[in-house]
Amino acid sequence: MPVKQPQREVTAPVQRLGIAFAVAGGARYVGGLDMGRAWVRACRRLGLPLAYSFGFNPHPRVSIAAPLPVGFAAERELVEVHLDARVDPQELAARLPGQLPPGLTLRGVEELPLDSPPLPARVQAAEYLVRFLDAPPADLAERLARLLEADSLPFTRVRAVKQVSFDLRPRILEAQLDTCMGQPLLTLRLVHGPSGAARPEDVLTALGVDPMTARATRTGLVLRDEGSGQAQA
Repeated sequence: MPVKQPQREVTAPVQRLGIAFAVAGGARYVGGLDMGRAWVRACRRLGLPLAYSFGFNPHPRVSIAAPLPVGFAAERELVEVHLDARVDPQELAARLPGQLPPGLTLRGVEELPLDSPPLPARVQAAEYLVRFLDAPPADLAERLARLLEADSLPFTRVRAVKQVSFDLRPRILEAQLDTCMGQPLLTLRLVHGPSGAARPEDVLTALGVDPMTARATRTGLVLRDEGSGQAQA
């Protein structure tokens, strides 16, 4: 007869931390679920007092704010961690880098209010920097200006056998073409949230540029400031 395992005691967390990190190298090809597991493993190796969810199958309360598309590098991603006992954020910031897998770099650790909404619910936009592998069209600036002047941009995103149609224009919050050391750079701020999201390859396709001729880095996430209702990077 199987032995019934004792249930884990689940208590309310006493501390909530926000951890910022960069993604590069092979870590760019780690999916969202595996990225979350990587952070759980790093926290466990440090012996952090992780808080667990309630329910029949409790799990560590470690959440990625916005899963990064596979293949993208990132400069400042966010993960939140709930703890059953308090730790010093500065001490954690000193110890954590040694436990991270290759390709993840710590950017900072800060304490978050326990009663504020979860980070995934606060993400409202994402910022990207797009570099071109080949010379972009000579009239790219004009194409971008026409795109931004449009009232609507009917768009169909194709993924394998699935097609999703939507208006791309309201999902483009900002777009600007700059030059650095003679190389064109496209900076984007795109809607990211439960109501819909845009991705750099959508914008490139709308501009008539093959997304395979460019590489995008997610430079940051824009969070809704619950205190003022404004956005913060």
